[in-house]
Amino acid sequence: MGTFGEYIKSALSSIGNNKGRSFLTMLGIIIGISAVLTVLIIGDGMKETVNSEMDTIGATTVSVSLDDTKTDKSFSYDQLLTIQDAIKDIYGISAGNSAYGTAVGNRGSFSMQLEGGMEASQESGGVKMLHGRYYTKNDVDEAKNVCVISQSAANKLFGYEEVVGEVVEITAFDLTAEFTVIGVREDTSMDIAFAAWGDDAMVAGNAPFTSVAKSFDLNIDTGITSFTIYLDSENKNKVLSQARAVVENVMGLRGENAVKISSGYGFDATTNSILSIITSVVAIIAAISLLVGGIGVMNIMTVSVTERTREIGIRKSLGARTSSILVQFLAEAAILTFTGGIIGIIFGLSVAFLICKVVGFSFVVNPVLVTVVVMISTGIGLFFGIYPARRAAKLDPIEALRTE
Repeated sequence: MGTFGEYIKSALSSIGNNKGRSFLTMLGIIIGISAVLTVLIIGDGMKETVNSEMDTIGATTVSVSLDDTKTDKSFSYDQLLTIQDAIKDIYGISAGNSAYGTAVGNRGSFSMQLEGGMEASQESGGVKMLHGRYYTKNDVDEAKNVCVISQSAANKLFGYEEVVGEVVEITAFDLTAEFTVIGVREDTSMDIAFAAWGDDAMVAGNAPFTSVAKSFDLNIDTGITSFTIYLDSENKNKVLSQARAVVENVMGLRGENAVKISSGYGFDATTNSILSIITSVVAIIAAISLLVGGIGVMNIMTVSVTERTREIGIRKSLGARTSSILVQFLAEAAILTFTGGIIGIIFGLSVAFLICKVVGFSFVVNPVLVTVVVMISTGIGLFFGIYPARRAAKLDPIEALRTE
């Protein structure tokens, strides 16, 4: 009985003597492995890119509200500040109100939606400053009549974009107030859509919610039942665990289950889940080619057994054990698929890299994934090599020697 090294040497010799057939055998494995690996890497890159894009949209948000079926309380500005100071690891919080009416600038009058908030609302993805500044805590505390308007609003109201220092006259709820423009922010898709309505165009602006309340007679101590927390996504679980307790303590609502908290976590998880399902389905489809490649290995190995029947008969007549013949043919199948797997991995990584660069996805390679793919390719060779190997091992030496 030969050593394992001799089995490997014999398998390599057989593969080398039939280079063309060996390559065609490996080709199915190469295509299958590269297809699966490409799909999985692109899927991981897609998820990474989507998550990164969601992070760049702005700070992660957590919404807090009071259930009006369980309490008639509302947040005062002082209570909001107390809550903001008590919750750790956040950018801040923002309560909001709004006033819908008309705005008058140098170029005429337009419908306007003025959104009131606190200074932390600058962390929203819809706020990218182009000129000037956003309103500050001091502006909110002192209820200063200052505002930030969109690019579209600046162009509609004044005919140009850099309008810091201009005054907008806003009328809402039958009241009129003047707001000084302190900043111009980049248009959002909604700003562009509303500004394109021709004669019915609507422009948008942002101002301290205290200023909106003061100017248009809104009560900020009885009308606020919700606010938004702005934070880094990595702190979300920590903030969620403390936000409810803080709000219940400040508002005197412990044990009443009147505080509702929601976040984008469910949306993030759902998005990742959907992308994972899509990637898995496509990977399963691609894996069919691995099955085809495995069947190809079995076919070629079966042909090899047929061609080498006389050789097998001679070896068995000289004392070679059934296990020796079995191991030799299994080794040959494993080497073919292992080599095909390595080539497939290199090809798959290259293709995935090129595709990720072209479509703008992150190129993410999981070493565990690559290891598993190598193991799968070798496992395929062993699995599909069992039948021809067993067939070779069970040949009767006398019958085998009679084969021409």
